[in-house]
Amino acid sequence: MNVRKSLSYLFIILSILCLSCKDNASGPSKPSWTLEDAFSIAGQDANLRCLIVYKDDHIIREKYFHPSDSSSAYDMRSVTKSVIATLVGIAIDKGYILSEDQTMGDYLRPLVGTIDSVKANIKIRDLLSMTSGISGNDLVDISRMTNWLNAPNQITWILNSPMDNNPGQMFAYNNGAPHLMSAILTQATGMSTFQFAKQFLFQPLGIADHYWLTDKQGIYNGAAGITLTPSDMLKLGQLYLKKGVYNGVRVVSEDWINKTSTFKITTNGIEPFAPSYGYFWWIGISGNHSYFFANGYGGQFIVVVPDLNLIIVTTNTWSNVPDATAQQQWYSTLDLIINKIIPLYE
Repeated sequence: MNVRKSLSYLFIILSILCLSCKDNASGPSKPSWTLEDAFSIAGQDANLRCLIVYKDDHIIREKYFHPSDSSSAYDMRSVTKSVIATLVGIAIDKGYILSEDQTMGDYLRPLVGTIDSVKANIKIRDLLSMTSGISGNDLVDISRMTNWLNAPNQITWILNSPMDNNPGQMFAYNNGAPHLMSAILTQATGMSTFQFAKQFLFQPLGIADHYWLTDKQGIYNGAAGITLTPSDMLKLGQLYLKKGVYNGVRVVSEDWINKTSTFKITTNGIEPFAPSYGYFWWIGISGNHSYFFANGYGGQFIVVVPDLNLIIVTTNTWSNVPDATAQQQWYSTLDLIINKIIPLYE
């Protein structure tokens, strides 16, 4: 009788273990929400203007809120930086710039004359990775950008700023870095940044001419101020998803796409969902999937998840919005993307 009981108990234990194995074999449970739920949440945000989900080479779902559409153009704020990163790669591919190891002194001395030796030796890669060492963190002190924009000369204002760190060592989000990069592009190519972009990036992608803010010397703002439509943003995301190819045409090298979108420096957690930084693109992980994104103030995003073949694009109204509101909608939009939409495809 004891033997029978023992065998019965053993059978029960083995059955439980088998059921457990089956549960584990089925993989992680699917989210309890749907894409429609995610879009419903998006529609509750008063300032969200568009949400596009693109996967496996076509748009899965798109919606435009609070009268807007795919052709509505917006100032993309710091998404401009990711455009600049793309242009730098094209300039290197075409030989206008030898490599990201060149120094900014090589290009800016003819523009401004004397540059102190430490700043002159800042490399292009240091500008691109926000590790220039130049004083100022614009995510901590948002008044710096206003002071910079109001200066008589935006380039010399940056170059006259003190150094906080040696180049290449510490991440500090500084709008001066991409603007210096725009000036370098202008000097290297003999064209304005906008002219270069139109010829070598916008025309191949079928992006129409839009407004782009300049500084007081006529140099196109490398930090912010480019105007794009949601459709344009998606095209830039497609270019990165396809490793530099758009509609079968090579626009920028795969090597450069990989450089811009992979780890260069830790951000030390200064922004949620973005523990790492590449070349003017932010980088993070959702589950087992790496993503990178162009990131604009108030909630302008191009999020690319390469191994899911997925792109999410959003725009938000930010002009004449209180800073606290802009920050809140930035967070809620990115939280929706990272924690609600990406998990649907994992």
